[in-house]
Amino acid sequence: MRRYVPCAAPLLGAGLLVAFAVWFSQTPQGSATAHAGPGDASNFFISNDIDKHVLARLVAEKVEPSAASSDEEFIRRVYLDTVGMIPTGAETKRFLKDTSGDKRAKLIDNLLQDERFGNHWAVLWGDLLREHSNSRPQEGTVRGSYREWIRDQLNANVPYDRFVMELVTATGQAETNAAVNFYLRDEADRIETVNTVAGVFMGTRMACAQCHDHPFDSWEQKDFHSLMAFFAPRTMVTTDPVATMANMRNAKGLRKEILDLLEPEIKEAEEEMAARAKRTEMAGNQAELPSGTGMGMRKRPDKGPRGAELRKINKEVEEKFGAKAAQALQGALRRAVVKQVAERTSGDYLMPEEGDSQDAKAKKGEIVAPTFPWNPERKMPGGEVSRREALVLFMVESRRFAEVQVNRLWAQVMGRGLVDPVDDFRPKNPATHPEVLKYLADEFVKSKFDSKHVLRLILNSSTYQRTSMPTANNRADKELYSHHRVRRMTAEQLFDSILVATGRDEGLTEMGRSAVQALGGGRGARGGNNNQAKWAFDMATPAPEGSFLSTFNQPDRQQLEVARDESGSITQAMELLNGQSINGAVQVRPGSLGQQLLEAKLPGDTVAKELYLAAFSRYPTADELRVAGIVLKGAPPPKEMVEDFHWALLNSREFLFIK
Repeated sequence: MRRYVPCAAPLLGAGLLVAFAVWFSQTPQGSATAHAGPGDASNFFISNDIDKHVLARLVAEKVEPSAASSDEEFIRRVYLDTVGMIPTGAETKRFLKDTSGDKRAKLIDNLLQDERFGNHWAVLWGDLLREHSNSRPQEGTVRGSYREWIRDQLNANVPYDRFVMELVTATGQAETNAAVNFYLRDEADRIETVNTVAGVFMGTRMACAQCHDHPFDSWEQKDFHSLMAFFAPRTMVTTDPVATMANMRNAKGLRKEILDLLEPEIKEAEEEMAARAKRTEMAGNQAELPSGTGMGMRKRPDKGPRGAELRKINKEVEEKFGAKAAQALQGALRRAVVKQVAERTSGDYLMPEEGDSQDAKAKKGEIVAPTFPWNPERKMPGGEVSRREALVLFMVESRRFAEVQVNRLWAQVMGRGLVDPVDDFRPKNPATHPEVLKYLADEFVKSKFDSKHVLRLILNSSTYQRTSMPTANNRADKELYSHHRVRRMTAEQLFDSILVATGRDEGLTEMGRSAVQALGGGRGARGGNNNQAKWAFDMATPAPEGSFLSTFNQPDRQQLEVARDESGSITQAMELLNGQSINGAVQVRPGSLGQQLLEAKLPGDTVAKELYLAAFSRYPTADELRVAGIVLKGAPPPKEMVEDFHWALLNSREFLFIK
């Protein structure tokens, strides 16, 4: 490839210089095809109560709304917001040719049912729940992985209250119930569990209250620890010695003689696992309580009921085969460990008088009863309801629970929350449009916590469908929604959109290797090939440092992330200009969009139109087509010029932004 920006201009071909002209002519707001004319209240179509309340505020503030978005602007935006990637050129053509009056509503319905919906929104929930698949082997098993469980819940449109109940009350092993990764993520640290519950489900920043009363809010230290009492010490994460021993059947790197010694133990464990499965099924799929373990204990597989026999075997291995063989056995046991989550029926939480509440050596004080801080008057239900179940019931019945979720959905597609930041619900940070928040929360509850119903209301509103082009009157508006907020694509949206725009059938080149080579295969790639890592959803998280996703601000998920960092960097610019990902993506090769256009022997202006459709979901303007004609001459144009032109479009600001 020839595209290296730091080179002196005389070294660049004439075609590439023109391609740069195309690139620098772009703006985040888009091209001249956008409807940028001044608007007023008369052109603000009222689709639902969202529009009624937003328009009332605009009129009161004497801010005029921009015009409605064009079909080209709308289709690109709604694809990115619902399924996380731009539409293909063919999808855009079909939409633009459709003359029916309800084509936008039909497209929204189709996209909300698209399987890619769950893949895209699982990225948001991966940030919120700090999902890892790369550095924590106990998370994200191939069967029943955390990420795929989240994706499947979203695609099935599981009611949000049930989603939270299944997550927070999860028991068992990740292999059979991936929701337990909510606890395995921080297996001995319920502080992060409390922070997640408060921030993600209740929109509250309570972390400061762990050690002292909150300095800027009404939360006291006892509020934080009353939430801790819903979990500790009754929620347990421990090693399952039976499942661990059964796992040794597939142990790698052990001599046959060692496996023969283990065979009686392995066989007995397998029989116990089969019997356990039958008992669990008869008991209504409730996980069995492991014996004699407490909150967060990391019990070694050579301790407990099977410990004596294992120690005997280990000693025999060392005597017969040496110390290295015994160490190999211990290593195999550690790799085979199976963690599980279960619930004790007794045990009280003690307020730490000093130090970390997770520190077993810290001095403990009085018993803290589980209390719901957002409504302390709520009483724990009787009967067999666990503390975790009670907490979810308290949350679901709280108005705040519904408001936080609809506000998050709004923020994801509108660029900012009605309450912003979305995890900062408090009296001193009121909603910009409380009537809209109330309307959406009411609809959410009435629909029995149907998130797609709320998204459908937002996406069909005139407020969402306005152009991003401001007028002279509303240019300064940042929170009244007079025009759509321009946002940069997330790392995953950009990754997938490059694949769509170039027609690639495998992932982008990462650090000199294809995504498939880098990962050794994917986990359920779209398109039916389960051994191919193509889309961002298939990539392990957190992404390796220096990779495409990492460069474009995919978080490491060590901390709770409620919003992505949209800041740019020199590294990002150089990745797009000189990086292997873009240069490899635009190469004309079998199956690529460039190859299809060249094989069809299309004239240069037609090639330009197809490339504009693929990148921007619109046709080029007359001026853009004139510039393209200088570069793309012939039928077909030279392969190098097609690559250069395609590269220039993908490097444009219009491609990088959701407008």
